[in-house]
Amino acid sequence: MRHIFKVTKSAEGGGASLELYDGSNLALLESESFSDLYTLNFHLQTLATKYKTAGGLVIVHDKAKNSVELSLAKDENSLFVS
Repeated sequence: MRHIFKVTKSAEGGGASLELYDGSNLALLESESFSDLYTLNFHLQTLATKYKTAGGLVIVHDKAKNSVELSLAKDENSLFVS
C-alpha cells in the first residue's frame, strides 16, 4: 500500500504539520502538528511501521522558502524531512 505524506513547514521556522493520506482513495488517515523536525521525523518512522507502508510520495511545502519538494520514499529509512 502506498501513502502520501504531506508536510508543511511553518514560515516562522522550526515547526511543521503532517497529513497522511491513503494513496488508493486519498482518505485522510492522520493529521498532526510538530514543534520541530526531529519529532516529525521520529513520528514518520513510527507511521511506516504502524501502516506497514513500503514508502510513498512525500510532499514538503516550505512556507519560509515558498517552495515545494516531491520525493518518493522507497522504505521507512527514506521517510525523512530536512
